[in-house]
Amino acid sequence: MGRYLSIPILGLSAALMASMVPHVIDFLIALLSNITPVLNNTRGQLNLVMLFVICWSIHAELTESLVWAFVGGLALDLLSILPIGATSVALILIAFAVNGVARQLFRVRLMFLIAVTPLATLFLTTYTLFALAILGNTYEVLTVTRLVLIPTILLNLLAVMPVYVVVRLLQHRLEGGLQIAPQSLIQGSASRAEE
Repeated sequence: MGRYLSIPILGLSAALMASMVPHVIDFLIALLSNITPVLNNTRGQLNLVMLFVICWSIHAELTESLVWAFVGGLALDLLSILPIGATSVALILIAFAVNGVARQLFRVRLMFLIAVTPLATLFLTTYTLFALAILGNTYEVLTVTRLVLIPTILLNLLAVMPVYVVVRLLQHRLEGGLQIAPQSLIQGSASRAEE
């Protein structure tokens, strides 16, 4: 069921990233620019799709994580100038690594989530800039680091915990629904046998 849930969640996340989220972030940065002038002229973007893929991959099976990564990459590529499937490769590698390491951890998954978010952001941003460079765009490394990479890491770190809470609620709901249905069928057949 979680595989099918990836389509509306990641599609909505990609649409929000392309439409509303950048305007909300710009508004908040404009409000905070008097307090922290270092945020002026930043181009950081909150990557909801990547955060959903990471958070889902921590507790899900590998195949389900890879489906989420593939669908998320397609959703991002449909709303960007990158070729279809380019971001899916990066998200699949991230989901594979996160799922593999999370399987080895027992209790420190939240600390792992906070540690892996900047690394995944760095990897995805570098991968995207490399793909754009292949398409003919050029960038200054220091400028991209200051204006894009660092603000993106900060925004993703701020949003990873709320996204994780939403993902865990969805996963618990899916797990609970799967456990209740077989029990109700067994009880129903036992009560019929008694009659």
